[in-house]
Amino acid sequence: MKNKMMNKINIVDGNITEILDDSVKISKANTMTDIVQIEINVLKDTDLTIIYQNAHKMKFDITIKMAKNISCNIYELKLQGKYKISYNYVLNENSLVNIYKIHDVEKINEMTVIHLAGEKAKLNYLLKTISTDKEKYDVMVYHKAKNTISEIINNGVNIKEGSLKFEVSSFVPKNNIDCILAQNNRIINLTNHKCEIRPNLFIDENDVIASHSAHIGKCNDEEMFYLMSRGITMKEAENLIIKGFLLKGLTEYKDEWEKIIDKYWR
Repeated sequence: MKNKMMNKINIVDGNITEILDDSVKISKANTMTDIVQIEINVLKDTDLTIIYQNAHKMKFDITIKMAKNISCNIYELKLQGKYKISYNYVLNENSLVNIYKIHDVEKINEMTVIHLAGEKAKLNYLLKTISTDKEKYDVMVYHKAKNTISEIINNGVNIKEGSLKFEVSSFVPKNNIDCILAQNNRIINLTNHKCEIRPNLFIDENDVIASHSAHIGKCNDEEMFYLMSRGITMKEAENLIIKGFLLKGLTEYKDEWEKIIDKYWR
């Protein structure tokens, strides 16, 4: 896999190696439990890649904190293994964070808590996953200050023995005006197994803009019809739609992700 980013953390079977400059600091807690605890502090504008490659079942507790007035892109790739993982993100005043997650794992239970703790903090969150077994994602976004923005996009394709669930909750307390929050969740389910999406908006302030969408189904009928009317077979049309769906919105690591997609849809 190409190292496109200056700052990179590799986590292989719980062993952590990093290549970091002075924009990122990492600390690993000593613990007697089987949970790997990591705290990452982002101090300056930067890009950060985190790659997980774990052959065994692993548990992680990860905190990522953003300093004020910074812009950061975080690219996370989980490429194998079974995970139970919790994230705690803290975005301070005027911080802009783009999170891109790519998952091709055996099984995962992931809890993500995001604190928009300072005014004008902005988060863009994009998850892409291919689910072959049980996967569950809980995302909670707390708008703790005025003028904060969050956009959460979860996209998954469910195959084989997969069972995929997204639960997304956004919170805005009273007096935190001018917040913007959006949720967009979609699952293409190619099995007879149950998939779920639970979008939740908990808003105690009128002066906000909020939206959510949730869709579970097969490939889009109109897109399938259009492609097949051009002489493309049903299987080829389905493959093209899935590949476009899983690649949409990604900026880095698209070539690597496309190779993973090709393992399942050739």
